[in-house]
Amino acid sequence: MVDRIIKRTLIPKITLHGLHHTHCTILLHQGMNVKVISERLGNTPDMIYKVYGHVLKEMETESVALFSNSLNGFSDLLVTDK
Repeated sequence: MVDRIIKRTLIPKITLHGLHHTHCTILLHQGMNVKVISERLGNTPDMIYKVYGHVLKEMETESVALFSNSLNGFSDLLVTDK
């Protein structure tokens, strides 16, 4: 039945494994705690880190850039010796 619906729409076919992976990736990008995600998906936190480590690494890089940008906003407030 699901296959018939997918064939009649523009929705790309995705496996249950693909949905599982997409679900976890979205939750990680939303900042959900890894322990909560692992319990929700029936994995251990170690498994989440192992499989989705690349996502976490990307998020770490993004967080450094965001923090750096916010510090740049404070540079106008710094007192400088004149």
